[in-house]
This record gives sequence, structure tokens and C-alpha cells, in this order.
Amino acid sequence: MNAPSAAPSTAMGHVYGIDLLRFLASIAVVLFHFKYFGLGAPEHRATGPDVAFDFLPDWASSGWIGVQIFFVLSGYVIAQSAIGASWHGFFMKRAIRILPALWIYATIALLVRIASGESTWERLLDWFRSMVLSPKGPYIDGVVWTLVIEAVFYAVICVWMVVQQRRGGQQLVSLDRLAGLLGLASGLFLVFASVAAAMGLAFATPLDWFGYKLLLLHHGVYFALGMTLFSVTQRPPTVATRAAIVLLILLCLLEIRLKTNTGGDVVIASALWLFMLAWLILSIALRPPITQARLRGVFTILGKLSYPIYLGHFVLGMYLVPHLALVIEDRTLLFAASMLFITTLALLIAHGPEPWGQQKLRSLFQRMVPAQASTPRPTGPVSTTPPIERNGQLIHPWENT
Repeated sequence: MNAPSAAPSTAMGHVYGIDLLRFLASIAVVLFHFKYFGLGAPEHRATGPDVAFDFLPDWASSGWIGVQIFFVLSGYVIAQSAIGASWHGFFMKRAIRILPALWIYATIALLVRIASGESTWERLLDWFRSMVLSPKGPYIDGVVWTLVIEAVFYAVICVWMVVQQRRGGQQLVSLDRLAGLLGLASGLFLVFASVAAAMGLAFATPLDWFGYKLLLLHHGVYFALGMTLFSVTQRPPTVATRAAIVLLILLCLLEIRLKTNTGGDVVIASALWLFMLAWLILSIALRPPITQARLRGVFTILGKLSYPIYLGHFVLGMYLVPHLALVIEDRTLLFAASMLFITTLALLIAHGPEPWGQQKLRSLFQRMVPAQASTPRPTGPVSTTPPIERNGQLIHPWENT
């Protein structure tokens, strides 16, 4: 793609629409899991009378697309944070943002599962793999695999930053090329997998192997889409850029089709994903001002809660529901009580243990790595938005500028 002569923007500002989107995506995933929680015992994918909350709407069965939205958000905000940064600083800030909350919730999940009578040694191994984001599971919590995928994407960005800082040149142009390569590799894989599935070939099912996901072959199109959306905020989009966005959206819908089992699910999942994507694009393009401080505060809090809620809802919810059902017979009240517990715990962790852990980890990194290591070397004529840090934390898929 050729870079237009227009200078990119120099101030992105906070996008409150993304705060709300992150929260909605988290809730979509929560409802998807709650839709299949067991009533009498900790179980996911319960069926028939064993389902605790069968009154949840049918579209909740497609709430897993919240993860696909998070991947698009990740491509957008990570591309933004990588411009103008060094790989040292990028790596440290990613770790500071991701790991403390993960460690807290992984430990809580470990204690809950051991207290429920599960094998201590096996759960300790699951806990350790989760704590280090091991590429090989199983994990102590069912949502950790998405963070492993995120970590692989971060690693790709780190490698790109090392190469870019050595070679020089325009970072934005180089980032566009990386997005193109990522989207191309993932897109070809998805087309191949779709053809194999449509023809009923024997190797179609093995293509769902987690190793292919670690190579970003399943979800690379989402990251590439987010990166390309960031690119068009920096300079006027060319015809080729617009065509790339349309193609990436179609490939994302193809991945959604591969993940679903029935035609109805495809329609609902695709519609939900497209709605959230449209909200993201409008939030970025229009940036409607929110003048009331109270409303801005609400949006910010919702965005801040999205990551802890996402991390804490699966194991805690699955093991909490059967115990609460012993004292709460009404299913609606049971659902409300479970959601209240998870949300309250997320609020407490987001305002206490998580920032404390981030501060300690930041201090550890500062002692290990000299301050100048996080300062990027000049890489040529680049005029782009610098990484924006809020409250000492670089943006994450669950946070935005």
C-alpha cells in the first residue's frame, strides 16, 4: 500500500465507545458460558433439565463472538501502542497489564477447584501452565487459551519491532505489510479449511488443532483487521486499503462460519459480530464527545471491569451456581446473585490487588532493565501517534486510548 502524503493524526484521545464495546463483548462471553452451566454440579455444556439458566435468550449461544471482537480490538490497540515504542518497553507493559489479574484469578480458580475435591497435583500443573501462558494446556480456567493466543500475537509484534528498529524506515508502512502477511496466511488457511469441511475430507477436523491457533492461522484475520483499522486512522485510506478491510471482514465471517454448527447459529453469530464491529468503526471514526464527567466515568469503569469479569466468570460461575442453587430456588434470582458476585469480585480486584500487582511487577522490571532500554532508537521518518499511557498502564484490548 502506498502512503499518502497527508500527515497522520497526532492525538487520538480516549474513545469511550470502545470502553462500552469491551464491556459488551465480555458480557456476551459471560452469557454464552452461563447459558450452559449445570445446576446440580459444576458443568459446562449441560443439557436438558441440568441447565441452570435455560431462560437465557437463544442469541446467548453465540456470545462466544465476544472473543473474536477482542482479537480485533487487540489488533487495533496493539498496533497503536507499538508505533514509536521499543520492544523492551512494549514487552514490559504488556506483561504488566496482562499478568497480575491473570495470576490472581488463576490462583482463585486453583483454590476453588481443589476445594471441590479435584486432584491437587493435576490442578497445580494446570495452574502453572496458566501462570506462564504455556502454549500447551490444559489450563486452570477455560478462558486462558485466548490469552495464550494474545501472547503469541504480542510476540509477533515484538519480533517485528526488533526487525523494524534495525532496518529503519517508516513504521506504519512496515506495520501495514505485517498486517497483510498475517491476514494472507490466516485467510488462505481458512479458505483451505472451509473447502475441506465442505467436501467432508478426513483432515478437516484435525485442522481445528490448537497448534494452528497458536500459529494465528485461525484468528490472524481478526488481528490483521484491527491493525488495518488503526492504519486508516493515521492517513487517508487508499482503494487498496478499503478493499483489504472488506476482504478481511469476509474472512472473519468465514472463520465464524467454521466455528458454528448450524445455519441459525451462523446468522446470529455473524450479526452480533458485525454489530460490534460497526460500533467499533463508528467509535473510531466519529469519536462522539461525551461532555458529562459522570457518564465518562461510568464508561471508563465498565471498560476497566471487562478484563476481570472475563477472567473470573467461567470457573467461579460454574462452581458457584450449584452451591447457590441450594439456597436460591428461583432461577432468575440465582442468575442475578451469580452475576452480582462475579461483578463485585471483579470490581474489588480491579481497584485493589490488580493495580498493586502491576506496581510490584513494574518495579521488578525497572530493577532488571535499565530505563534507557525502553527508549526506542530512531527508525526513520515516522510521524504517528505515540503510545498513550493512562494511570501508568499502556492500553490493552480491554483498554483504549
